Amino acid sequence: MKNPLLSKRAGRTRHNLRYFFNEKTFGQGEGVCGLRPLFEQKKIADKSEAELLESYIQGRIVKGEEAEQGSSPWQVMLFKKSPQELLCGASLISDRWVLTAAHCIFYPPWDKNFTSDDLLVRIGKHYRAKYERTTEKILQLERIIVHPKYNWKENLDRDIALMQLRKPLTFTNYIHPVCLPTKEIVQKFLQSGFKGRVSGWGNLQETWSTGGPQLPTALQQINLPVVEQEKCKASTKIKMTDNMFCADPNVVDNRTCWGTEFQRMGDIREKSWRRLGYSPEESKRGDACEGDSGGPFVMKDPISKRWYQMGIVSWGEGCDRDGKYGVYTHVHRLRKWVMKVTEQ
Repeated sequence: MKNPLLSKRAGRTRHNLRYFFNEKTFGQGEGVCGLRPLFEQKKIADKSEAELLESYIQGRIVKGEEAEQGSSPWQVMLFKKSPQELLCGASLISDRWVLTAAHCIFYPPWDKNFTSDDLLVRIGKHYRAKYERTTEKILQLERIIVHPKYNWKENLDRDIALMQLRKPLTFTNYIHPVCLPTKEIVQKFLQSGFKGRVSGWGNLQETWSTGGPQLPTALQQINLPVVEQEKCKASTKIKMTDNMFCADPNVVDNRTCWGTEFQRMGDIREKSWRRLGYSPEESKRGDACEGDSGGPFVMKDPISKRWYQMGIVSWGEGCDRDGKYGVYTHVHRLRKWVMKVTEQ
């Protein structure tokens, strides 16, 4: 049976872009999504996007690099009101809606059950700790919706949540939505070896490592290759589903990671759910790590020049560990739910 939401608009096009969402409920942004004001709209490439595009032809980001200002204008910081601190990453998908990981909002083993009154979103940011008066917007939330089948007990399946802003925001050079992928975009780009980009302000090493937490001054980013699904499933004892995908390069060492193997039935050690993500060439290791959860994994279509959010930073076993991959929520697999929620 056809999805009634898709059947109404699947063929609707404007300026060679297919439109799926109702602007009255979704808000503005679908028409200009993924075209960064300081880059694509000025026909300028950022310093590392060529690495992504080359991979089509042929990470908190551990050992990543500082992002250029305005290079990730959809990046959102999810911020706790009390105590005031960074909670998670997120992404802007329209002038009214923000996308993040469900476990950032609701996770009983850590007594985590936030409401819209507990959190703020900070958009247009580059530097982690300071208020950026000329670019940043701090906004309140109207409501938070966690996927009804989110499986926090076993494997974080359907790790996705939507947050509606109390008031629509205005796009700027530093605040701009990312596109959500179509089936065609996913089939074309979400392939083993093709690279996407992850960004965030999380810890620069695992918090229990020597030296304690190291928070970056500015937004970090790294380009990560997608991993074959069967290889990803074989790397962990945790049940992988089609609502997830992995990113990392070819790793042959399958050692257990320092005794932090995931424990089922809700009996989870606090440090077991940690973002993993990247073990590339020996000279360029990296990972999306603690504090980056909920942030976007994006890929650029070289034809349309638009950036699409393929994944949400979800979970992993440690940070930047051999034989272990970073796991991301598969956004397109849950797109119908996003459409249903934003239509209400």
